[in-house]
Amino acid sequence: MKQSSSTVVTEEVSERDTVESSSPMDKGLMYFKGDGVPQNYSKARDFFEKAAAGGNVQAILYLALIYYDGLDTDQDDKKALAFFEEAAKRGNAKAMFALGRINLAGHVVEQNYGKAREYFEQSARQGEVDALLNLGMMYYEGVGVEQNFSKARVYLEQAAQKGATEAQNSLAYMYIHAKGVEQDIEKARQYYALSARQGNMEGEYHLALMYWDGTGGEQDRFKARGYFEKAAYQGEAEAQYFMGNIYYHGQGTAIDYKRAAYFYEKAARQQHISAQNMIAYMYCEGQGISKDYKLAIYWYKQAALQNDVQAQYSLGYIYLTGHIVQIDLEKAYEYFYKAAQNGYVLAQFNLAIMYYKGDGVPQDFLQAAEWFQKADAQGHKKSSFILGKMYLEGQGVPHDHDKGMALIAKSETD
Repeated sequence: MKQSSSTVVTEEVSERDTVESSSPMDKGLMYFKGDGVPQNYSKARDFFEKAAAGGNVQAILYLALIYYDGLDTDQDDKKALAFFEEAAKRGNAKAMFALGRINLAGHVVEQNYGKAREYFEQSARQGEVDALLNLGMMYYEGVGVEQNFSKARVYLEQAAQKGATEAQNSLAYMYIHAKGVEQDIEKARQYYALSARQGNMEGEYHLALMYWDGTGGEQDRFKARGYFEKAAYQGEAEAQYFMGNIYYHGQGTAIDYKRAAYFYEKAARQQHISAQNMIAYMYCEGQGISKDYKLAIYWYKQAALQNDVQAQYSLGYIYLTGHIVQIDLEKAYEYFYKAAQNGYVLAQFNLAIMYYKGDGVPQDFLQAAEWFQKADAQGHKKSSFILGKMYLEGQGVPHDHDKGMALIAKSETD
């Protein structure tokens, strides 16, 4: 519906009156944030320059941000740095923090951990939460300073009290693993709860785990599921995988393969290996989703690319049996070999069988025996039995009746 000209004029006059009645700093903020006027960084910059000329330190900080991020202007690191330094000289804590980050990252200036720490300390003395957090993490991780969990705790506790969720999560971890503090699982749970109440997905996930197992307090799987779900919907891959397991196995709720598949695929898209294997299996079986062998193979391959032995073996088996694709012994060998090299016993056995029979590779009893031996060492009974027969017949190994009989006997034990 077309607006009347009188309405438009009224709105324009109202906007103009609001802007004109404000100080240059206020006008700059209005245009910077789009508060009551269309967002316009160029106009904001003009007003900030006027305010800065009058000595307004906050305006100097905003000019630094505009040039640092290149907001409606060419990015200019030198100008940004000059404005940050000017604001810091005038005591602005956020500018001090920004300079700390710049020196820590080595962006715009040469990396200098000492200067970064000094700027963070200056900012932290004014209570700047991000500076407290960064100082805490420097000592926690030993970045540019000697690792010191006790110092880390002091800064992280101050940041945590001001609501920094990363600090709360780090403190929880410290209390669980006794890093610079005595182990206190209950306190760890309290810190995760503080983080979770602010909607932090890491805090939600870890608090969910503690409710699930009853670690550090009451066990409450209903509450746990609620926190898992909150974290999952925020994109926490481990929480998504856990939700998939809850619905797949019916843990505290009815089995729901459709919901399980939904969460597994969410986690799989974030490169969660176990979720990739599960969604691949569900596409193979048509559990909660329509059978789709192409997608099953796609997800197994995604996990295999991350060197996952279960996925490598599954692909080998798919190409060996030809149940869902045409038999391809060359590909079967390729994936079995990868999994076997990674110590997966069933892949070692199948690789040995391929050499033993000459399926997809030239028959080679020496290679077969080598892989049967590896599988036998992991307690695989079929490998022990066939290897025993090979010793009795001298196939790929020296003839040894006693060793052969011992291996056959081993294969028959419970």
